[in-house]
Amino acid sequence: MIRIVLIGLWICGVALGSLYFAVWQNSATAAVSSQSKDVLDFGKTDSFSVPIILDGAVEGYIVVQLGYTLDSRVKAMVTVPVAPFINDEIFRQFYGRFSDVKDVQKVEFASVKQSVIDGVNAKFPEPLVRDLLIEQFNYITAKEIRDQNTKGLSRQAPAAP
Repeated sequence: MIRIVLIGLWICGVALGSLYFAVWQNSATAAVSSQSKDVLDFGKTDSFSVPIILDGAVEGYIVVQLGYTLDSRVKAMVTVPVAPFINDEIFRQFYGRFSDVKDVQKVEFASVKQSVIDGVNAKFPEPLVRDLLIEQFNYITAKEIRDQNTKGLSRQAPAAP
């Protein structure tokens, strides 16, 4: 009989100790997370293309679609949409910058990404864009586009006058 009472007290002690530990751990985690929590908003740009022009001819297009995270506190103060600023900055990064098409195919997006974030944030009183995420980033040659547009069509020579 005494053994059963001691086992019951031991079980109650373990249960109360576990409950106390769980409550203490949860309150400590909540205090840390509420202090360091940044509220971010997510958005996406529309898919758009940037022509790559070499020697006066279009050699291809960079097709881009990005996701971005914004600081919610700063976004509340801004009254204009952010996506056009990001599109403009991407366009500035690639339009007229390459002297060889092979350079486009070797683009390191990490440096472009930071440059775009810095360029967009410079247009606002406080840093707004936190991160850029790649949804789509492709280089398509003009020849691939022409071939795709004429796929299945027979090519005819122009009629002689």
